[in-house]
Amino acid sequence: MRLNPKPALLQAAAIALSIGSVATLIAAPVSADPQIYQGAIGGEQLLAPGCQVNLGPGAQPLPAIWADSWVLADANSGEILAAKQAHLQRAPASTLKTLTALTVMPQLSMDQAYLATDGDRNTYGSRVGLKAGKTYTVRDLFYGLFLPSGNDAALALALAAGSVADTVAQMNQTAARLQAADTFAKNPSGLDAPGQVTSAYDLALFGRASLAFPEIIEIASTKRYEFPWRGKRTRTIYNQNRLLLSGYNGMIGLKTGYTTNAGRTFIGLAQRGDRTLVVALLGIQEATADAARKAFTWGFENEEFVTPVGVLVNPLNDDEFAATRDATAFEVGTSSNAEGSVATDRSIKSGDKQLIITAGPTTAPSATISAPWWLWALSAPAVISAFALIRQRHKSNAVVDLGQSLVGGGARLVRPDSHELQ
Repeated sequence: MRLNPKPALLQAAAIALSIGSVATLIAAPVSADPQIYQGAIGGEQLLAPGCQVNLGPGAQPLPAIWADSWVLADANSGEILAAKQAHLQRAPASTLKTLTALTVMPQLSMDQAYLATDGDRNTYGSRVGLKAGKTYTVRDLFYGLFLPSGNDAALALALAAGSVADTVAQMNQTAARLQAADTFAKNPSGLDAPGQVTSAYDLALFGRASLAFPEIIEIASTKRYEFPWRGKRTRTIYNQNRLLLSGYNGMIGLKTGYTTNAGRTFIGLAQRGDRTLVVALLGIQEATADAARKAFTWGFENEEFVTPVGVLVNPLNDDEFAATRDATAFEVGTSSNAEGSVATDRSIKSGDKQLIITAGPTTAPSATISAPWWLWALSAPAVISAFALIRQRHKSNAVVDLGQSLVGGGARLVRPDSHELQ
């Protein structure tokens, strides 16, 4: 037996709903967390999801490049021919060594001697094989950095320039000068570290900036090098850039990378005639050489038939950089290694908007509703009274229906928890 709605019951329910509606309307507006980005350095189209390319008449379709994010750009003009999630922050792996080289090379002489210590070997991953007590030149260390991607060579170069902490701080300042606002360095090697991130856009900036350093280009384009070993003996170390080793037309080379967290990463430069292209890829899901080859080949064949989707910005000059440093507090500590998201919020004075993306998992914006205390104080008695009236009418109806059932001969006890009283 189900109870029919009673007018008083409906009135009480209406009172309660009305009070709730009024409280919601009078309450303060809903507040939500802010967006995680506020524009993009290099152009707004770089923020659009998926692959971005503006094909003109005569342009070939963009090939499938299996990577989480990438940028293909003309290194001379800075025009970005195509891109995918250019500002997505990801772990850099050993491509970060390019930023290390850009930072320490101006401070060191290539013929400068460096005495290796036990501390240089205190790392994991790929190593060139430094021997404690053996003397190397800075040139040797740079070849050990770029060709076999030696993490021990990265530590040694940082120490040769002063200290690891100072070098990492300077790397972040170099990134800021280049307007690489998605990058935050935690170590000179690119090994996985909490909060160490970059983007394909920033890697393209690093590759483009490397063209101003003939020593970097010479080293990165070398296929093999005789590295000091034991005594006066040497051993041959090889470049890991397979496009370079296979003789891809115009390949200059630069830097490959891999870690468990980052996956395969890459920065490459190639030149044909008076055109130089830079390719940066993160989270590569096919052979690195295949992904880079498709990007380079398409770029050389179609550059004149596409409209740029963005631009690689120029480095800040001394005045702009000084103004940025005065206006912005740079995080330079390497000992914190804080867990969680890291946001870069460096303000850029060049007029370009910037992207601010958090690294790591993000949560949906939270919303809260607030209301003045007096509104809740006035609403509470009315709500209590409404529910009391509902309960009273509920009991009265049940008693009446039970009495009618007994009079009619249906003397059946109804358990208070039966669904028929609900």
